[in-house]
Amino acid sequence: MLIAQITDLHIGVGKDIGAKDNEKRLKMVLASLKKIRPQPDLVIATGDLTETGSVPAYRKLKKMLEAMPFKVWPCMGNHDDRGNFREVFGDAYFEDGFLQYVLESDEARVIVADTLEPGKHGGGFCEKRAAWLEAQLSADSSRPILLAIHHPPLFTGIDWMTAHNDEPWVQLLRKTVEPHDHVKKIICGHIHRPISTQFMRTGITVSAAVAAQIGLDLSPIDPDQPDGRPLVVDEPPGFAVHLWNNGQFMSHFCTAGKFKVILPYGKPMTKAMRNVFHVRPR
Repeated sequence: MLIAQITDLHIGVGKDIGAKDNEKRLKMVLASLKKIRPQPDLVIATGDLTETGSVPAYRKLKKMLEAMPFKVWPCMGNHDDRGNFREVFGDAYFEDGFLQYVLESDEARVIVADTLEPGKHGGGFCEKRAAWLEAQLSADSSRPILLAIHHPPLFTGIDWMTAHNDEPWVQLLRKTVEPHDHVKKIICGHIHRPISTQFMRTGITVSAAVAAQIGLDLSPIDPDQPDGRPLVVDEPPGFAVHLWNNGQFMSHFCTAGKFKVILPYGKPMTKAMRNVFHVRPR
């Protein structure tokens, strides 16, 4: 099973910040996804689908995604608006007022959960969402689960963007997920940088953003003392690909764009390729 992840698209219209650039960057990412072999079984967009959560922005995004040969499954981020999203994309993704649903396959289950807390930059996770997620996690323990959310429920080291381990929503999510060993991977966005670590016994990865990336500075930040650090940088757009194989999810981090091929697999390479496979155990 191959799951592609895009995140933090920040699609905008008019005077929205980065509107033209982010549209261009999303086109680059979608073009790169179309070239992946084999094609992903699923593509998940882990939140901040738009810059301001406006209806025109969601309409623009919907038009862009509908032109693709694959379906993109959405997730809510702190820049999104549930009501406006619902007006454009419909009710199919919602349950109990939150954008949360389950994608079933023979190999694994994908659960998309909602960490949007309106008016808050960081994440949220309430008792109502916890009860829904607990029910889904308990419904079937025979297949591995990949959980998709927008906000990473842990300290990432980027002080002004991160959650902290003692936040109530983080503690509640931890309490909900911890008893379920079959949650094999959590994928997130929000940080605009690729990150890989552990969350309890579960692997957790954050994909690079479609929009501009966050500058990598792991030193503490003083909200009252500007220090000139780069907050947002014009690094290339990125995405991630998660491969389920041999009982685990393996994550690949990718950069979108056109790149010169240095070494194609042509006839001169067949001898070297045979040597590679010859030494492998059969």
